[in-house]
Amino acid sequence: MKLLIGPSRAAYIGPGLNLEPHLNAACTLAFSLNEPMLLRTWSKMKGWSDWNQVSAALIPGGTLHHLKCSDQAKMVFYYLDPLQDKARLVTETLLHEARNTLCGIDSARLSLKDIEGCFPRCSRPESSSRIRHVLEEIEACPARFNSIEEAASLACLSSSRFRALFAQEVGLPFRRYRLWRRMAHVAQAVSKGASLTDAALGAGFSDSAHLSTSFKTMFGISPGFLLSKDVEICCEVG
Repeated sequence: MKLLIGPSRAAYIGPGLNLEPHLNAACTLAFSLNEPMLLRTWSKMKGWSDWNQVSAALIPGGTLHHLKCSDQAKMVFYYLDPLQDKARLVTETLLHEARNTLCGIDSARLSLKDIEGCFPRCSRPESSSRIRHVLEEIEACPARFNSIEEAASLACLSSSRFRALFAQEVGLPFRRYRLWRRMAHVAQAVSKGASLTDAALGAGFSDSAHLSTSFKTMFGISPGFLLSKDVEICCEVG
């Protein structure tokens, strides 16, 4: 079981876990390499969908979903980068071609670059200087920006204009993107030996309980549970 953390993308490789319904910040590609999984999604208009049996699925960011698979399932979750990846380019054909490729690679040797290579790179237009400045600050100091007003002030925009422009250029709402990058910083810190508490505080969470709640909402399990499974965290250089 391992977590692969890159500069902008991430992946989980390991057995199926008893995940609770959760809402990922970034678009997620889910693959079960040896047996089907069950997936359902929730919407305000229709509630929960029927369970669908799939072996590969694209789950848009911000989508509440519930995924079930056995403990014997060999899973890959690949989290796209909202700044560089366009989920609309990931077709059903491409998904299943990627799954076939991943099935042919020893999971113990599977790298983030192997997964990235299954999908086309098509970056968004470069962000404006105002939004880019905020993005750089989030990377340099993830604990900064406790409110959207602080970020809007740095961008010299009103809160409403900043909120709209950020979502337009980044592809995610400001708070969801900030949370996604804070999670990446936590993983990087833990991989270097930091405790969950120190990693949480360094990334801008009020304490480890705040991190645990946010992590479970985003991934369906607590970080403590994941670490108890001796997950290997590998930070890969881009």
